[in-house]
Amino acid sequence: MVENSERRKSARIDHISPLKVEDRNSGKVYKARMLNYSDDGLYFESDSVLESGDQIYIGIQDSPYSPANGVFEYHRSEIRWRKKLKDSYFEYGYGVKLCKELNKKSQKSTTLINRNSEQNEQKKLIQSTIKISDQNRSYDGLIKDISPSGVFFATENKFEEGQILSFSVPTKNDKEIKIDGQIVWADDEGFGVIFIKES
Repeated sequence: MVENSERRKSARIDHISPLKVEDRNSGKVYKARMLNYSDDGLYFESDSVLESGDQIYIGIQDSPYSPANGVFEYHRSEIRWRKKLKDSYFEYGYGVKLCKELNKKSQKSTTLINRNSEQNEQKKLIQSTIKISDQNRSYDGLIKDISPSGVFFATENKFEEGQILSFSVPTKNDKEIKIDGQIVWADDEGFGVIFIKES
């Protein structure tokens, strides 16, 4: 049991992890580092300048909110406060509230993984290939991480942040579903995509 020494609604738990933070208004993506989290929010540090009330997407590598290890997840969130840092690699610290109702709706629309499945089943899924399509042609990619809200994949092809793509994603029943997604960040290892919910 985690001791809630700060008398918060939910206790903070130390967890250091790299983040990708997307400002939903501007579409800009920033690098950040999470230092702790709770049931309803987290604390991260970044050089980005965000304001209280800003709506953001947070991409978490090895998410502490997932029951399985090594999962990359996206969460819709809201900035609650910002403070200037003195003795940190980053310039600002942020307190963030997770928008749980929005995240639940997103997860219900893309139930790609049975979260109660065993880790070996998930590893098999993560090593699968993925079919990617834009308006012109189709490509092959390799799934590196996947969750109900997004996928992280590698490919030899070049894509851009903000680009909308279609995916044929394998499910745990050895079938495929087609879903649209938007690239929210890209680096040397691959591309992070958040699935677009059908209206």
